[in-house]
Amino acid sequence: MTDRHLAAAARILGRRVGLRLDPATDGRLRRCVDDAAAARGQDVPQFVASLDRDDTALQDLLDRVTVQETSFFRDPGQFEALAVHVLPTLRGPVTVWSAGCANGQEPYSLAMVLAESTVNDWRVVATDVSSRALARTRAARYRAKELSGVSPDRRERHFERDGDGWKVKAVLRDRVGVSRLNVVSDPFPGNAGVCPVVFCRNLLIYLHPTEVVAFLDRLARWMAPDGYLFLGYSESLWQVTDAFKLVRLGGSFAYRPADAVVAPSQPPPSRPAAPAARRRVPRPADHLPDAATLLAAGEAAMARGDHDAAVVAFRKAAYLEPDHPLPHFQLGFALEAAGHPVAARRAYAAARGAIERGDTVALEAALEGYRVDELVTLLDDKLHLP
Repeated sequence: MTDRHLAAAARILGRRVGLRLDPATDGRLRRCVDDAAAARGQDVPQFVASLDRDDTALQDLLDRVTVQETSFFRDPGQFEALAVHVLPTLRGPVTVWSAGCANGQEPYSLAMVLAESTVNDWRVVATDVSSRALARTRAARYRAKELSGVSPDRRERHFERDGDGWKVKAVLRDRVGVSRLNVVSDPFPGNAGVCPVVFCRNLLIYLHPTEVVAFLDRLARWMAPDGYLFLGYSESLWQVTDAFKLVRLGGSFAYRPADAVVAPSQPPPSRPAAPAARRRVPRPADHLPDAATLLAAGEAAMARGDHDAAVVAFRKAAYLEPDHPLPHFQLGFALEAAGHPVAARRAYAAARGAIERGDTVALEAALEGYRVDELVTLLDDKLHLP
């Protein structure tokens, strides 16, 4: 396979489903294209040329290149927030959309929480772009090791033995609708204004930034005006869109449409006040870029593979916001990608130091979607700390 064929396949995936493939994933895409072409008895140029006109060829490649790794009750704090803070406020019928359902563990986790709630009239809509993932979701059969997030009590109530594995009981399966959906181009499931809860976790990180913004704007107009959007803990809408605002739900966070009326008992977390010793670089002209603009520019540069430009943007953002860990964190990734491991380590250390200087609760709210403990764990791993 030539780089030209690889680039052509990446462009088609980006145009058709919004998939963002950076240089770090070139090896995976190359293997997937090779395997898909071989399975169809074609050489690589023939296969790549067929992607735009042959939907089965495109689907075959999508099934291979998309990531379907997940687990039951992944990020349990979000399911607790759903059960304790969200469902008691809703009246039936309640629809919950699992967008990017992978192999089905998320929608069936949602179904278990709903079945255990006081909501009687409910359903879960599970969608994905991968036909393989949807087949596994419909089958609802899992190996014993895949049930690691399911308590013994839930396993007894919601699963039944199926050979050497376990299958979700029919009473739960019947409440979960499964269908293929491309979030970039397909209509969302159901009528606008009906769905009050959307789980869209670890999907946005695979989309082009422009597609992310377009998807979120559509979603804000489509979902219930006072609904809840749950993202993955590594995803944040900070400086991405104004269509949603962050709210705290117990020990977790969710997003709500910007115009949602938030109950007094669940106010959105306030922005932490700047520490007294916080350094601010004076900017004599309003037109000079601020940290948010620089972070957005750095992310755009990373998306197009221009690591050097990303380093410049993130370094400027870190200079303007020395006490915020995110610019240092992003700078570390960009430096790693640009081949500067020593400098990357310094950036990660700066991010770690910013976390140590800040208040954990206020900082987690400011991070908008990142969990401080997970960020610390990742940084410690980067720094090879125990």
